[in-house]
Amino acid sequence: MPYLNRCAFVGNLTKAPELRLKPVDGKQALCLLNVAINRDSRDESGEKRTHTTYINDIEVWGPTGEACAHFLTSGSLVLVEGRMDVDRWQDRKSGAKRQRMKVVADNVQFLRIRRSVAEEPPADPGSDAAGRGAGRPRRAPSEAA
Repeated sequence: MPYLNRCAFVGNLTKAPELRLKPVDGKQALCLLNVAINRDSRDESGEKRTHTTYINDIEVWGPTGEACAHFLTSGSLVLVEGRMDVDRWQDRKSGAKRQRMKVVADNVQFLRIRRSVAEEPPADPGSDAAGRGAGRPRRAPSEAA
């Protein structure tokens, strides 16, 4: 019988990504993400309610983890695809066996990167770029076809 262990969700980072292991001597980088997923519904009276689920343990390995740590900030919107896994260990103080669920991400797509105010360049209302979007070059007449 085939088995399937896949999960996919879209949500906002609740805090900045944490780069735990930097790539050194052929070892892969490890980045940890915390994501909040909102779900809207209506109650009996028709009022809109928002339910928030937090997924606190998302591991992103390798170059994808490095990119997450470099580009994402708190509040960024991401699509995460991966698999569920369990970490098991023995508590050092009490000796009790412990475990936690986590998501090991195979793919992270950056849907909306939230920048801090300090990183945003001020928009110059008199510049030509203000009307057409910064960072988007104009096409030359020969390229328009």
